[in-house]
Amino acid sequence: MEARAEITDFRAMVFNPSSMDRLIHVVIAAFLAGAFLVLSVNAFYILKNRFTETAKAGFKIALVFATFSSLLQVLSGDRSAKVVAKYQPAKLASFEGHYDSLARADMYLFGFTDAERQKTKGVSIPGGLSFLLSGNFSEPVKGLNAVAENDRPGPKEVAFVFQTYHIMIALGVMMIALTLFASLLWWRKKIFNYRWLMIMFVFSVLMPQMANQVGWYSAEVGRQPWIVYGLLRTSEGLTRSLHEGEILFSLILFSLVYCALFLLFIYMMNKKIQHGYHDEEVAEASSSSVRKVAVVNPSK
Repeated sequence: MEARAEITDFRAMVFNPSSMDRLIHVVIAAFLAGAFLVLSVNAFYILKNRFTETAKAGFKIALVFATFSSLLQVLSGDRSAKVVAKYQPAKLASFEGHYDSLARADMYLFGFTDAERQKTKGVSIPGGLSFLLSGNFSEPVKGLNAVAENDRPGPKEVAFVFQTYHIMIALGVMMIALTLFASLLWWRKKIFNYRWLMIMFVFSVLMPQMANQVGWYSAEVGRQPWIVYGLLRTSEGLTRSLHEGEILFSLILFSLVYCALFLLFIYMMNKKIQHGYHDEEVAEASSSSVRKVAVVNPSK
């Protein structure tokens, strides 16, 4: 007998324990991606001495959004982690390489997992994860060994998720540090005095994109072996009518389509950036024409 998913309560489906937290997390991530794109473009104009006044104003507006979004993402991430700890403890344990069934959990800054010895090595804050979840550095946290081996991520998945999760956290900290430092310089009226800072902001556009990507890797690989946690396994989520060749063909086709769209996006974005602010170019051209007329006809 096969099970079939049916919606019996639309409200319960939309407002399930994790949906709103995930939605907020994604929306803030979108704000970060947009804000850092604007920061990057305007920093580029400032470095090239183009559209300077408009670029400086746009940079400041984007910096406000980037600063508040990066700080709000910390609160959103904390809330999401507590929900994951309650409903998907094996995923959270994978994030921090926490193997003990029920023990104090450290928070790692960086390191690597050792599946054979069931230990994680690296630089950590003792009891840091316990404190984040409960406010107590000694509070026991469910580890991977508290879950049956076939119901939790495998050794390779744990190693992968541990790294992607910590890359995401590192990128988040970098965005907070960069935006707060720039805000401090803005307050001291020195924000545009440092060329190296503008160069950093040009390349900072990559940070939220990378953080979003590795964050999704962490979420999707970390929930393995489940599609629907505790109900439907990934191995059971296959469409029986499809063949391997058809699946491979569709994956290749989608990959080609998305690569083409990405290249088109880069081309159009670069073209728009090179063109710059149209209105300001018109204003500069008009101002230049007025100056020429004034020189040719000094009596007017």
